[in-house]
Amino acid sequence: MINILFVMLGGGIGAVIRGFITNYCATKFTSPFPIATPFVNIIGSFFIGFIMGMTIHTSWIHPLLIIGVLGGLTTFSTLSSELVKMLVDKQNLWHFIGYSLLQYVVSFAACFIGYIIL
Repeated sequence: MINILFVMLGGGIGAVIRGFITNYCATKFTSPFPIATPFVNIIGSFFIGFIMGMTIHTSWIHPLLIIGVLGGLTTFSTLSSELVKMLVDKQNLWHFIGYSLLQYVVSFAACFIGYIIL
């Protein structure tokens, strides 16, 4: 039961951080790509890998930080909706492919680097 509370608390914190970053990026950057989503996904993936690589055997770390905060920070649903919009609205296959590669390849690489960095 305590793990569920850790996930809820962490998820709320991560979602608030993501909202702040999304709003900040919307006011500071103009780009054909949504800047905030890859930023939170790549940074979040790095820290997920980093925390996993630390192999800390504390029972609250995984539900609070990895599932909660970093799960709330990173956003697969927003990524999916942005990809659909790129493909349907703009009908630009190259933006779709580039954005997909940026998100999946770089986020995976960031997670892997975070994992092996220690």
